Amino acid sequence: MLKKLSLMLVLACLSACSSVTSYIPFMGSEKNVINLDKEQIDQKSYAVAYSATVQTYKGSVRADYDVNSFTSGVNDWYLGRILVSIDQIRAKLASGIDSNVHAYYSGVVFAADLQNNFSRLSADCWTKIDRLSMTQGIYDAMRDLQKDRAKSENDEYLSKGSEELLGICR
Repeated sequence: MLKKLSLMLVLACLSACSSVTSYIPFMGSEKNVINLDKEQIDQKSYAVAYSATVQTYKGSVRADYDVNSFTSGVNDWYLGRILVSIDQIRAKLASGIDSNVHAYYSGVVFAADLQNNFSRLSADCWTKIDRLSMTQGIYDAMRDLQKDRAKSENDEYLSKGSEELLGICR
């Protein structure tokens, strides 16, 4: 009886541990961080995020880079889940940390910097951005960079979306 109870307890712990990985950004990278339907994507937000990500990270994202942790950091920033200052995060990045945690914090910093750039265009520009579409654009760009298949800056969808954003944020 005690043996069966122990076995059930071990199985329960294992199943609980496997579900925890979906809540901790840098554990378990099998699932997509975000996967919006095409109808849910705001073209201008997606296009600018995709293009900025490619421009920033082209040539530095290898096949083994933890894109899911990076994008989880982006997502957490845009959802307001980051409770420490960006300066503290930058200091933590500079101090040398595990690569998966580094990818996560790099995503947080990238998202914060991108948000700051929007506020430079106009005071209310950030309010016109769809954060989920931004996250999707960043995630898709990072995955494409990882496979060395990033879309060109001349891509029609990206160009049209970027122009639309510039038009409303002037």
